[in-house]
Formats: sequence, structure tokens, C-alpha cells
Amino acid sequence: MTVGIGGNDIGFSGIIEDCVSASYGKPFGSPCKDKYTANGTDQLLARITATASKIATVLQAVHQAAPNARVVVVGYPVIVPDSGYGCFPAVPIAFGDVPYLRSTEKSLNSMLRTTAAANGASYVDTYTPTIGHDVCKSGGTRWVEGLIPTVAAAPFHPNLGGEQAMAAAVKAAL
Repeated sequence: MTVGIGGNDIGFSGIIEDCVSASYGKPFGSPCKDKYTANGTDQLLARITATASKIATVLQAVHQAAPNARVVVVGYPVIVPDSGYGCFPAVPIAFGDVPYLRSTEKSLNSMLRTTAAANGASYVDTYTPTIGHDVCKSGGTRWVEGLIPTVAAAPFHPNLGGEQAMAAAVKAAL
């Protein structure tokens, strides 16, 4: 059984909306990071930390309902480029926010890996095999759509190529 979990729990869609909206006014700054780290506390990291117990509860419930099932937690694919400062205005995330959001996604994946291991589940890394196919790439290379998708996918979610790459990573792990 595969489980993709965590992004909605930390408020992924709202975070993206906040970051895009704030980026238009400060494209060379880090307005999203500034908002979420105000007062010295990284609110997104705190959300990730708080979500770990929810995921643990879900994994334990799955094991209880299906004690013989092999449970696999699927991580998140690369969204923003794995290096650099993005591609504003094509993808409207301020240059200074791209490294912050990349680090946040890596923290989410790390929490998923740790929580899976602590609760009898495997973890599949879909980030590494999707590097080079982020929102800043052209249509045929991009596996995650931007703010205005050019194919059938939600904004900042995997398209068909991304889903196929993630499925291949899961298949290889199984």
C-alpha cells in the first residue's frame, strides 16, 4: 500500500498562494520566507514537525487494519529547481524564496522518511529522480506544473511525466 501524505497537512496550497502573491511586490527579495520566519520561528518547519505525529497515527492505523500489508510512504518530487533562485516571472516565486521553499520541501521529505521508518513503513524518495524536471523547465522536460498549468495537472503538482517518474521510483523500491 502506498501513501502520499503531508503536503495538505502543512497547508501546501495556501503556502504557494501566499508566496506567489507576495513575490510580485518583491521579486528579488524573500517575502514568503520573511512572513513564515517572522519573530525567529520558522512556521513551516513547525508545521512539518507537528504533522509527524498525524502521519504516525495514520501509519499505525493502516498497520492495524492491514497487519500483513507492506506500507510505503511516497515522498514529494522536486518542485522548485534543486539549485539556484528559480525563474521569476515565468514561475512567480521571488528569487530569495526559492531556496527557502526548496529547504522546506526537503524538510518535509526528511520528516516523512523518519516517520515512515519509526512506524514500520518504507519510504520512497521521489525528489532525487525528479531533479532537473522542476517547474522552471520547458513543457516537455517539466514534470511539475507551474502556477498556470499547460497540461492536465493542478498548479505546482506533478503532471503525467511527474506521476510516471514517481510511479517508476515506487516500482523500483518495491
